[in-house]
Amino acid sequence: MASVVTRAIVLRAVSYGESDRIVTLFGRDTGVLSALARGARKSQRRFAGGLGLCAVGTATLRERPGAELFTFEQFDPSSGHGALGSDVGRMAHAAYAAELVTKLCAPRQLEPTVYDTLATFLDLLDRDGASAERLRVFELAILGALGFGPAVETCASCGGDRFAGRPITEVPFRWDPDRGGAVCLACARGGRPLSPTVRETLVRLARTPLAEAAALPLPPDLNRDCREALLEIVNHHISGPLKSVEFIAKLSTAGGQS
Repeated sequence: MASVVTRAIVLRAVSYGESDRIVTLFGRDTGVLSALARGARKSQRRFAGGLGLCAVGTATLRERPGAELFTFEQFDPSSGHGALGSDVGRMAHAAYAAELVTKLCAPRQLEPTVYDTLATFLDLLDRDGASAERLRVFELAILGALGFGPAVETCASCGGDRFAGRPITEVPFRWDPDRGGAVCLACARGGRPLSPTVRETLVRLARTPLAEAAALPLPPDLNRDCREALLEIVNHHISGPLKSVEFIAKLSTAGGQS
């Protein structure tokens, strides 16, 4: 059996049997995979209590020929992101980020840029708290790294801006996830109207590093419109709903912006 040691982020862990867990890991050197952690619910030596959501550490795995699951032998956590479990907003954003990566990334496909983006997002989330602006930047960064990034600066169909020289807030576009994002009116065959202000905001968000995202304030209505547009793109590339979206929606209804 081949042994694999990799930096990894815990995306999900569910109980299995009396003492085991099945863990979904995002390894920097392995991509997303599932592994059976025997005795994980009892072992303090091999897993050191480090299998919480979005824990980061070094995972030791063994691949079994013909088996769907890796054997998860050991996890040495370097960061448990302790603040995530003490704040509902942080936890909601962490759960969403983990589910988004799990759904969008193909199993066992190396995605080092996505891994690094998620690791940075979690560090900022743990340190500074939940930020709707940072979540939008994260979504755009993940989609872009995987080749799913929506066209926002130019037309997704013709590739050119037929309204060059005019302010972006005056340029009429439609939003068509089936065709890759913003589509100019000359190319539009469907989709829905896209507010120039939303398009301008998506352009700014796409250009913003994660570390600077929280300093880019979004009014609640504008954040909602950007969130819905990006969720349409995400849903175009995944099967089944994102369960964490409902939780975040409830937080928004209760007065938080997500």
